[in-house]
Amino acid sequence: MNTTLLPAALLVGTAFAPAAAFAPVAQSSPARCQVHGDLARRGWSANVVLPQSRAFHVEPARPAVEITAVSARVVLVDGVAMTTLLVDLANRGTAATEAELLLPVPDGAAVSGFDFEGSAATSTAEVLPRADAVATYESIVARLKDPALLEFAGAAVVRSSVFPVDAGGNQRVRLVYEHVLPVEGARWDYALPRSESLAATVPWSIDVEVRSRAALADVYSPSHDLEVISRTPHRFVLRSRGTLGAGSLRLSVLQADGPVATTLFTSADASGSGGWFLLLAGVGDAPDPADLPPREVTIVLDRSGSMAGEKFDQAVAAARQVLEGLEFGEAVRIVDYAADVESFSAAPVIKTRANIGALRAYLDGLTAKGGTHLDGALQEALAAPPTEGFLPVVLFVTDGLPTEGETREHVIRERAEAANVHGRRVFTFGVGHDVNASLLDAVATKSRARATYVAPGSDVEVAIGGVFEDLSGPVVTDLAFSALGADGQPHARLVRDVYPGVLPDLYRDDRLLLLGRYTSAEKGTLRLDGTGVDGAMTIELDYDFANAKPRNAFVRRLWAMRRIAALEDTLRQKGADPSALALLKDDPKLGEIASEMIALATDHGVLTDSTAFLALEGTALGDETALLASAGEAALENGKRRSGVDAVSCQMNVGINRDQAWVNCANTLYDASGQLVDARTVQTMQGRTFFRRGARWIDGHLARSGAVATAEPDRVVTFGSAAHLALVADLVASGCSGHLALDGEILLEVNGETILVQPEERTADAADAAPQEGSDD
Repeated sequence: MNTTLLPAALLVGTAFAPAAAFAPVAQSSPARCQVHGDLARRGWSANVVLPQSRAFHVEPARPAVEITAVSARVVLVDGVAMTTLLVDLANRGTAATEAELLLPVPDGAAVSGFDFEGSAATSTAEVLPRADAVATYESIVARLKDPALLEFAGAAVVRSSVFPVDAGGNQRVRLVYEHVLPVEGARWDYALPRSESLAATVPWSIDVEVRSRAALADVYSPSHDLEVISRTPHRFVLRSRGTLGAGSLRLSVLQADGPVATTLFTSADASGSGGWFLLLAGVGDAPDPADLPPREVTIVLDRSGSMAGEKFDQAVAAARQVLEGLEFGEAVRIVDYAADVESFSAAPVIKTRANIGALRAYLDGLTAKGGTHLDGALQEALAAPPTEGFLPVVLFVTDGLPTEGETREHVIRERAEAANVHGRRVFTFGVGHDVNASLLDAVATKSRARATYVAPGSDVEVAIGGVFEDLSGPVVTDLAFSALGADGQPHARLVRDVYPGVLPDLYRDDRLLLLGRYTSAEKGTLRLDGTGVDGAMTIELDYDFANAKPRNAFVRRLWAMRRIAALEDTLRQKGADPSALALLKDDPKLGEIASEMIALATDHGVLTDSTAFLALEGTALGDETALLASAGEAALENGKRRSGVDAVSCQMNVGINRDQAWVNCANTLYDASGQLVDARTVQTMQGRTFFRRGARWIDGHLARSGAVATAEPDRVVTFGSAAHLALVADLVASGCSGHLALDGEILLEVNGETILVQPEERTADAADAAPQEGSDD
């Protein structure tokens, strides 16, 4: 592999002051490979540190080290990446010990820095090519009888020489590598390899800086939740939010091309003729705020008796915040309701210096008492003619169920949709758990808006203020999607199951994720039509579905999340009419929906409240009839839940799967008590889902097959055997070696063959060396 030198300018912002000398090393050369051979003959140190997974204790007679933290700083400048890893280690023993670092890296990476704190001689690091990397992993796996490293087999790897960790002390290792990013159109793609195993417990934090001479439209991560700390047209700063979940960090940088920039990710299905697509649209060269259409905001406040106290005070404060946040010249209306419905004015009024005092006084004079005429408030808010040339928005607040006027949920929903002839965007806010979350969700999504739920004790003002802040001016409204064939004509059969079905407006700093399935590997154009500041606008993006990328497995999971959310929501909305829900029990349609939800859960590892039972140890995989019955029964029970914490949790879970921008591999959802929980017995590795049953992981492709429960596998492969090494090589070639990295027995399908991989009995020596369940080392 050739030595690659990257711009020194990338080193800016990576200050580190180790006591040891700084020892840059480039790509592996024949001479360096000889060094690797010498290291291999010498044997491994007492500990091998893999920051993406854990530290492996190789010599039981020496103290073990543990990884206490990993921090990554990623700097992307005009398509070139510099990654700096700081790895903190601890030796809890009473004697000094040794460690060395293994780090899977992208192809073409060059090490530009490796150092550590301490008084020992300088260590070095080298990039091993794939063949040497496979041999390196195999040597550790053979020594420890531990499959975890197989996840990274087939990747290039950085290997360091030995560095010390003092007795009872800490060590910080710093490694810097650089590489040129792959480019597709106006998009750069970055990946930081990390374990997909949910069992990996090393605490990580990530900071990202992106700089570009060209304007930037978006920096998008399909893998993790990254918070945008700051952004300018040419620079983004992002940071990981909360506990960083499993999986490689993926980033895509989209350069601006007009008001809205677009790019396409595709992933082929097993046949290669169809697959999934993700169209990412980011707001780029946004118009000057003065050129954006003004807003018309209707504030609808619930002043029923249940709102009395702190909730109502916060809601009024939020309304005051919205009122003050509107510019003079924008339009506002205040509607308030309890058993009756009142308003400041019969129609929206232009905010002026002359009327601002009266608007403030009206809010200050509201008091909470009486019932809840929710239907009447919706009708009042939607009926008034809009202000011409303004974008009409409704902020609708409620904390309870309708008790006055029309109280039937499905009728209220239908009446609201029929009444919204002016296209008002209805952003709903459910305060507390005594709300009908399904109703609020349906009213919002049908109007190109979204629902927000405010938990008991949370600040209503913050929730409403956050949504209003996002509505700083629509760049594109009334979006519609279509697919055109190579002849430029609409291609009605090419795409299906596209989400969201009703496209939202795009605001400043906003993005759209449009996901769907394609049915054939053709060329053509995807098209978005909408209304911009200068009138009608069209955005076109050429596609060639024959070029679907294997690395984009996240696309199919994100699509599956939206598809299963749509099915779940269909059943929940059926529950709005008790008589319709009762009829559904004997309707064949229920079985069809349950079957598809089970297929999505087993193929893509996406769970909902109706399929969460698949994660339970007692669920017998392989009995499709029982699985379908359980899914159908759970769906009907969920449909009956119309209010309360469990009902709100169900609807929020629909929202998680429908709206989330990253893959949520841990299936983090709300339980019936409103707490976020993970499903650790369901593991998605490199595009394949496995379910844990006892000591065995079962391939999702087999989960509905009777073979799981009754038949013997086609063959049994023992871990570490020649047949096992051959299986590893086969899966490395297809980028799926991670399927063998799960701990315990693994029942999986490979090339149409059912294979059971059994662990080899560990020697006492190896068992002592291996990490214990739940430990970091």
